Amino acid sequence: MRLDPRHWPITLKVPLAVAALMVLVGLVLSERVMARLAETQERHLRDLAQGYLDGLSSSLAPSILRDDSWEVFDALERAQELNKGLRPIGAVVTGANGRVIAASDPRKYPIGAELPPPNTAPDGRDFGFDPGGETASAVRVLAYPGRAVGTIRTVFDTRHLAAERRQVLATLAATNGLLTLLLAAGGWLVVSAMMRPVGVLSRHLGQEGDAAPTLIPNAVVARTRGEFGNLFRCHNALVRSMAEREDLSRRLAEEERLASLGRLASAVAHEINNPLGGMLNALATLKTHGHLAHVRAGSIGLIDRGLVGIRDVVRTMLTLYRADDAARLLTTGDFSDLRLLVAAEARRRAVSVSVSPCDCARIALPSTPVRQATLNLRLNAVAAAPPGSEVRLSIDCAPDALLLAIADAGAGIPDHAVRTLTGPSPGSPLTGGGGLGLWTTRRLLDDLGGQVDVVRPPGGGTIVRLRFPLRPSEALAHVA
Repeated sequence: MRLDPRHWPITLKVPLAVAALMVLVGLVLSERVMARLAETQERHLRDLAQGYLDGLSSSLAPSILRDDSWEVFDALERAQELNKGLRPIGAVVTGANGRVIAASDPRKYPIGAELPPPNTAPDGRDFGFDPGGETASAVRVLAYPGRAVGTIRTVFDTRHLAAERRQVLATLAATNGLLTLLLAAGGWLVVSAMMRPVGVLSRHLGQEGDAAPTLIPNAVVARTRGEFGNLFRCHNALVRSMAEREDLSRRLAEEERLASLGRLASAVAHEINNPLGGMLNALATLKTHGHLAHVRAGSIGLIDRGLVGIRDVVRTMLTLYRADDAARLLTTGDFSDLRLLVAAEARRRAVSVSVSPCDCARIALPSTPVRQATLNLRLNAVAAAPPGSEVRLSIDCAPDALLLAIADAGAGIPDHAVRTLTGPSPGSPLTGGGGLGLWTTRRLLDDLGGQVDVVRPPGGGTIVRLRFPLRPSEALAHVA
């Protein structure tokens, strides 16, 4: 058992608490009983002593006036014989001058010996009693007639009163101890019976932190009444609900896994479909104008870069958005390809596209994710732009970042699309409301550590600003 009382079981804490309270109550009650007993003993002994001294005073006054020591001694002897119940063990009678006239023990107090004057009350009486002592004393100053003629000093044996106090104290201690033990044992039995259902509930909740709760047998539930019976039934209902929830969670996890595979396939198809349009356009150009060298070189370069981009997309998806170790760096040719890749869609919607000139030769960024993110945003801008308007792509190479800005003159990007691009988490492409292209773009931006800012100018349209921090060349192999 642990020494820390906080870890003791309640079946031990309650009996100990009952015992401690009983000890405290017993001490208080014992103190009051002993104090009351002392008051009673002192009062009775005082009354008896005053009666004893009253009798002595009336018989000793004439003898003291005559200074007759034998008469005084004889009166003391007779008084001791007549008051054996009071147990006087000594008496001394002195005159007005403080000298001993007679004493029950002449050897200790010889006649004529001088004693100091006693401390008495104004009425000439004094009584001293120690509840735990063996003796008590009483003093009486004799006045006859109207003047002090002597003093009587007596001592009484109080050992029987001390023995009575010890007897009462022992009885109180034994009674309180027995009651404490009985109440502590009763408290343990009562608390153990009350805590038995809690033990059953604790065992079925699981002894260890990772143990699963189990059902309480129906027989135990049926014979348990009151609040614990209701608690057992609620526990069993909760365990069944937890089992159903775990089963449902397993089914949902399997469905989510299948849905994730579907989203992955959709993302792959979406990212491959974008460059395919430009590549098919390039093939059509080759078929028509393939005899021209510059047309042939430009179309073949576009097809080559498009196939490399498709390859990178497939590898990235298969490796959970991790680019391969030989990531190709971004060049100005990639931005030229972006104009060609959206040209077919732009012609279909009667929208013009433009790319600002860029003097950056090679940029320390992987080409495939930047191309895919920019291409997705440009296709969305073309789809949102009204016929006859222009979609512009501005490129700026800062010392530490690549800055891109895509502007259109459409009705403005929807709020759910802004949340997908700039919110704390892109969420799911099926529930976010921003579309698969924007969701993929946000994932690519997060993997590259990029930032996006969406602006709605007062004149209408939307400007999407992208910032890609440049990476050291040795870190490009690990860019997602």
